[in-house]
Amino acid sequence: MRATVLFGVLLLLLYCAAARGQDTKADPVQQQLDALLAAHEASELAYADAYRAFLPRFEKFIEEHRGSEPEARATLWLIQQTWWLREGNSMEKVNGAAMPLAEDLLKRHADSPQLDLLVEYKYNFSREQRETLFNRLLEISPHASVKAAAHFGLAQGSPARDEDGSPNEHFALLTTEFAKVKWRETTYGAIADAYLNPLSPADLAPGKPAPEIEGIDHNGNPMKLSDYRGKVVLLDFWGDW
Repeated sequence: MRATVLFGVLLLLLYCAAARGQDTKADPVQQQLDALLAAHEASELAYADAYRAFLPRFEKFIEEHRGSEPEARATLWLIQQTWWLREGNSMEKVNGAAMPLAEDLLKRHADSPQLDLLVEYKYNFSREQRETLFNRLLEISPHASVKAAAHFGLAQGSPARDEDGSPNEHFALLTTEFAKVKWRETTYGAIADAYLNPLSPADLAPGKPAPEIEGIDHNGNPMKLSDYRGKVVLLDFWGDW
């Protein structure tokens, strides 16, 4: 009996030691950034006001942890949030603030796997700035996910197909070399195919059966629109702009 109890205590001590070891492996800098991002997300301030309120905190974090991967993510937050500097329909201040931040980020974090977010935040850059940034990503990044994002950003800057009907050079690469690179719940190959082969107006005419839609439901399970044939379905198309 005593041996059994001692063995149980020993297992408990080993478990606690392992748990402490796991805790020490957690990056405290990343945890600090996660808390900062969560606080910003939970803020009840208007978007522009939240940007101004949290800007000093993110700038302090960047200064204290310069060179770390969490700092790269914090800098990307700054780039994303420059959107709130716009004045009416003018993007001059946004472009003027976002581009220097991006250029500095590329110099210091050329190998960061998070640089694909620059393509997601493309709305903060002028057309010329986008072309410069995305071509630079192709030159310096070792990550297929970043290169695929850059090709996608460049592909959107020109017609999907050339005059002879062939895909533009960037979509061509997305359907071949980068076809299996994942983006969220899909792949760049699937995205490129959707751009290159859009449904015709006839397929979308009133009275026609709805084209198939495949995706992932809120529980993470595969789903198809046809699974709900005969039922009332509400489609909510939205964006974060």
